[in-house]
Amino acid sequence: MVGGVLLLILLLVIYNYQFSPYQIARSSVTVAEVKFGDFAIEVRGNGVLLPLDINWVAANVDARVERVIYKAGMKVSKDELLVVMSNPTLEQQLQERQLELKALRAETEAKNAELQNKTLNQEALMLDVKSRLLSSSLRLAAQTKYILAVPRLEYETTRILTEQYTQQVSFEERRLKTLRLSVEAEIKANIIRLNKMESLVALSQQEVDSLKVKSPIDGILQDVKVQVGQRVTVGSDIARLAKEKELYAELKVPELQSRDLAVGQAVTINTGRSRFPGVLSRVDPAVINGTVKVDVTFDQPLPQEARPDLSVDGLIAVTKINNSLYVERPPFAQNNLPSTLYRLDEKDRSATKLKVDFGQGSADYIQITSGLKAGDRIILSDSTAWQGAEQIQIAN
Repeated sequence: MVGGVLLLILLLVIYNYQFSPYQIARSSVTVAEVKFGDFAIEVRGNGVLLPLDINWVAANVDARVERVIYKAGMKVSKDELLVVMSNPTLEQQLQERQLELKALRAETEAKNAELQNKTLNQEALMLDVKSRLLSSSLRLAAQTKYILAVPRLEYETTRILTEQYTQQVSFEERRLKTLRLSVEAEIKANIIRLNKMESLVALSQQEVDSLKVKSPIDGILQDVKVQVGQRVTVGSDIARLAKEKELYAELKVPELQSRDLAVGQAVTINTGRSRFPGVLSRVDPAVINGTVKVDVTFDQPLPQEARPDLSVDGLIAVTKINNSLYVERPPFAQNNLPSTLYRLDEKDRSATKLKVDFGQGSADYIQITSGLKAGDRIILSDSTAWQGAEQIQIAN
């Protein structure tokens, strides 16, 4: 008799455990309401702001780092000194070449003066010969006019001298022309030698000037690659700079949400303090670790806090669906796949399990194609704990 009573009690306990509704507190679940209207498909991505143009400053000579003026992250102006280096060999070479240039200039001036003097001498000789020719020609003309009064020997002598002076003028003209060409060529050669030396001095000066490394732009010093006492070689990276406000956003979008992305789509970037618009400018064809990289560019000034490497979120407007049912996205919902969730009754006293078909989804919302109607309220919270129950009780 006692055994039968115990068995009956045990059966009642098992029945109540299996068939009594599962109870949860209303305050422990999140509820969302199904809405009807225009539904925007948006894709969320996380990333950073990056500089559009990075300027690398490299060493132009072998040198030793003496002083580092600025650290990474600091603002610098164009031509502002960043790093000071030293190379005694280059400085000595510059001094030697400067002295050689001074000597060559003095030597060139002396040679050019000598050449000009040669030309002047030849021109003076030319004038003297022309003067003799003119005098002889006048005498010959007079003797020819009064040839009967002039002895024959004197006349012939004047005629022969006039012919000689004529030939001599022609000869001296050719000599002067040749001399001028020679002087011009030699002066050009002297100038070329002088220019070559000036170029060597300028090169040495540039090498010495490059020991003082300066910023090529106004921007942010992103990285300094050298330390005091370090020896650097030609081509070694010294610093990296970027313009402060010429930035773009690089976002990482989950692969499953990247299929409808296209260049030109509108993007809203969130820095945590500000929101501002951008345009999707590139979609990387490769998938890395389950994500796709996309680039977002901007056509308006960025907010004050924008800087390289700042973490940001981005919402990409993929498309828009008009006149559709949608709801806040449950954590387990997947695009274009059915699922089960719990719909609350009108008084929020119970929730019934039912099948729902989802359509396209965005970062925060998902489309409902069947199973619910506008105004229905569903539980968004994780239902793993009561997934086996067809109905649950809501306790206030």
